Amino acid sequence: MAGLPVGLFAASEDRVRIPRVVIFVLAVLPASLAAAGLPDGEGVMDKVTTAFRCLRDLAADVEVGTASRQASGRIVLQYVWERPAKKDAPEKVVRKYIVETRVGTPQGIVTVKQISDGLFLWIEQKIGGTGQVKVTRQKTTSEGPIPGGFGPDWRREIDRWRRKYAFQTVRADSADGERVLVVEGIRRDEGDDPDAKRYPDLSTPGRVLLFVSLQDDFPRRVDLFAEKPQDPPAKTNDGPMVSVKFMHLHLNEGLDPETFHYTVPPGAEFTDAN
Repeated sequence: MAGLPVGLFAASEDRVRIPRVVIFVLAVLPASLAAAGLPDGEGVMDKVTTAFRCLRDLAADVEVGTASRQASGRIVLQYVWERPAKKDAPEKVVRKYIVETRVGTPQGIVTVKQISDGLFLWIEQKIGGTGQVKVTRQKTTSEGPIPGGFGPDWRREIDRWRRKYAFQTVRADSADGERVLVVEGIRRDEGDDPDAKRYPDLSTPGRVLLFVSLQDDFPRRVDLFAEKPQDPPAKTNDGPMVSVKFMHLHLNEGLDPETFHYTVPPGAEFTDAN
C-alpha cells in the first residue's frame, strides 16, 4: 500500500478517494530483550516470506494514513484452491477479499465496501449524511485494493519486495502490547525499476519499515518512505509518506464460505459495469 497497491482504500474513478493517516504509539520492550543480539534482517524476512506464502485467510482492522489524511476500516482476505474443469490443468488459486473503509467528510461518514467473491467485484458506497447507497458490479481481476504496500497479491508480491530491498533489523520493540522486530528495507540501486510502469505507486518508496510480530512473523505495521536515508539527513519531513497498521489480526483461522457472498441492499442504486 502513493506506495500502496492499486486503489488502496480508493473507489472507482467517479467515487470518493479515501484519505489516510495513522497515529501509532510504540512501547519499549524489556531491557533484557532489547539488549539481546538482534537476528539478521534477511533472516527475519525469510520468516515473513514463509508466513505470506502460507497465508490461507486473514481478518484485521486497519488504519491507513499520511501526514495529513486518515482512514480506518477492515480487511478480510482468503485464498481458495479450486480444481479446474480440465483434468490436466493445475489447480487455480482464487483470491477473495472484503475491504471496508470509513472516512469523515463534510457530508458525513462515507463508507466504501469492496467485495470480491472470486467472480465479481462489488463496490458499495454509502454517504452517511443522506444514507444514499450506490452499488457497482464488475468482473473481478487479479488487481485489488488490498492495503499493506505489498502489491495486489501478498503471496506473490513478497518475492518482488525481497528482490527490490535489502533488509536489516534495526531494533526490538512492541506494537499494541505485542513484541515485534523492526526491520528496515533499503531500495537496491539497480538502475531503472522494472515495476515502475505496472505499479507506479509501489515503485516510489526508497525505504520501508516492517514491524514484524515475534508470534507469527506477520507485520503489524508497514511504513513507506519516499527516499532512502541521507547523510546528513535531508531538511524535509522524515516521517513515512504512508503508514499501514493492522490490529486484532487473525491468521489462518478459517472463514465461513458465505463470508464473501454479497446481496445488493434494498433501495440501493445499482449499476452493472460488465
